[in-house]
Amino acid sequence: MRLIRCNSTLRTLTPDGIKKHFVISYARSSGAGGQHVNTTDSKAVIKLPLDRWYAARGSWIPSKQFDNIMKNVNDSDAPHYKKFPYFTSSGDILITSSETRYRDKNLNDCLEKFVKAVEVCGQARDEVNENTKQHWDKLKKRDNEERLKSKKLKRDKKSARRKISLDF
Repeated sequence: MRLIRCNSTLRTLTPDGIKKHFVISYARSSGAGGQHVNTTDSKAVIKLPLDRWYAARGSWIPSKQFDNIMKNVNDSDAPHYKKFPYFTSSGDILITSSETRYRDKNLNDCLEKFVKAVEVCGQARDEVNENTKQHWDKLKKRDNEERLKSKKLKRDKKSARRKISLDF
């Protein structure tokens, strides 16, 4: 059970506590498994429509975490691990799991994926000091120079393969 602080009251963000907010469905899994895969709906699919996502701000997802998630989604400079991975193109949240052959375990896996993503993506980003930015720029410049150098070497190697005409 994970405890988080929300609006100066202590609330729990657990898979069982947030299950009621999602639209839950099951589908047939793919992959190995033989007859079981072909006959049972063990893949869990949870969906949180866009309007319920925005309604969750401050009610069951802390406002600061929600704001950090939304800020990182639209920020091109945000690190990859800070971007919420479950948004669809329409803005809904869709999470699937077919890890096990049991639908309840797959449902709990989906809900745990959501909770973990909210915790990781909802954290405030650390500020980067100026020395680190300068070091990154220096590394980026060095890598670009190496890339251009290797391109030039490949170009020269390929041009050396061409036939040379000896017309005088």
